[in-house]
Amino acid sequence: MSDFPDMLKQGERARLFPVLADTSREGRMASIFLALLPTIPSVAEVVLGTTGLRIGKRTQIDTYTEIVLNDSSDIKNRPDGLIVVRNAKTTWTALVEAKIGKADLDADQVTRYIEAAKANKIDAVITISNQFVARADVSPLTLPKTTLKKAGLFHWSWTWLQTQCEILSHQKRVDDQEQEFLLREFQRLLKHPTTGIERFTQMGPNWKDVVQAVSNQETLKRTSTEVEQTVGAWFQELRDMSLLLSSHVGQSVSVKVERALIGDTAARLKDGCKTLTEDNKLIGTFVVPAAASDIEVCADLMRRSIVFSMKLKAPQDRKSTKAKVNWLLRMLKDDDPRLAIRAHWPGRKPPTQKDVLALRKNADAIDDERSDAAPHAFEVLLIEVDAKRFAGRRTFIETLEACSNDFYDLVGQNLRSWQAPPPKPVRAPAAATVDENDRDEEERDSDEK
Repeated sequence: MSDFPDMLKQGERARLFPVLADTSREGRMASIFLALLPTIPSVAEVVLGTTGLRIGKRTQIDTYTEIVLNDSSDIKNRPDGLIVVRNAKTTWTALVEAKIGKADLDADQVTRYIEAAKANKIDAVITISNQFVARADVSPLTLPKTTLKKAGLFHWSWTWLQTQCEILSHQKRVDDQEQEFLLREFQRLLKHPTTGIERFTQMGPNWKDVVQAVSNQETLKRTSTEVEQTVGAWFQELRDMSLLLSSHVGQSVSVKVERALIGDTAARLKDGCKTLTEDNKLIGTFVVPAAASDIEVCADLMRRSIVFSMKLKAPQDRKSTKAKVNWLLRMLKDDDPRLAIRAHWPGRKPPTQKDVLALRKNADAIDDERSDAAPHAFEVLLIEVDAKRFAGRRTFIETLEACSNDFYDLVGQNLRSWQAPPPKPVRAPAAATVDENDRDEEERDSDEK
């Protein structure tokens, strides 16, 4: 075999149609996926780009399965695959370990593969499973930092891979007809229930107990197993929701993580446990390309409510509260009873909130005190309260994901940030025409009435 990697004692080229036993679902899926990387450059560019690689027109990608490393006689050290990426002067290599169905990654096994990667001068280990993470450079496993220094560690969920393929198709970034056909067939395979690829469908086994404990005003301990499991499940669901939104809008939607917590799974879990035990809430933030603001989500265990929201700066060219509220209402096309607007006021005045339906009838209703001040910012909220479904492990996820798409359809796609109009010329032209600024003034006058 030409260009056979030096670190391999044994291996086969990854096949689109692997001949493997029926029981080897992981090997079969790994082989098909790895075979696509050199076949569809757009897939390789998106997927391998998460490791920091740049895939160009002259990049050569070779993928192998059923591999045995030169220095490994231990049958336990048999990764599912190897990726070799060659550019003009550099070669990058990565071992691949895949899990399917409900099988989770094993920390000891991944540690052995990292050790093997270092021994064979392999740059990284890539894991693939149904487990979700915020970013590819964050593993669902918590491994010692000394281990992680030996080789790079990256993780892709099968659902993330599926979503990237959907986005490529939606954006028509695969021009070649044969490649497009293969991409469609791979998407079809990933969606088939027999492959063992699963979305996140239910909270952990302690979810009902945690919700009930909050309702009973019991004290939750940050380090308790049930709290850590609940927060860990929430983080996985946030990632799954971001992938659902990505499919929904045809672009990559990401989960926003505080800079200090990026790459530190343990610190992020600790921070989430603190929020749950102190505020009785699970929170998250989604970043949607070109959206007016980030989308915030909050599951309030005390109220058993789910709230999605976006925050906007109020327009500065409208003086009255009524005019500012009407500016916002004009962007909301639907009067869904779950929608509400929260106004933020100058000084120490607390925020006020009214349903969109009520504000359609009277935009001034949001100012309870009828003060001279006007709000400086607005939040648009979708509030879902269903105590029975909230407490269910599966129904909570179903409600959450339905609200996610509903909020984007009702609010996210319609909101636009306020921008100051361009200045008028010092000397207006003599022609009696109505320019954009004049129309803006007419609209503002209409809002005031």
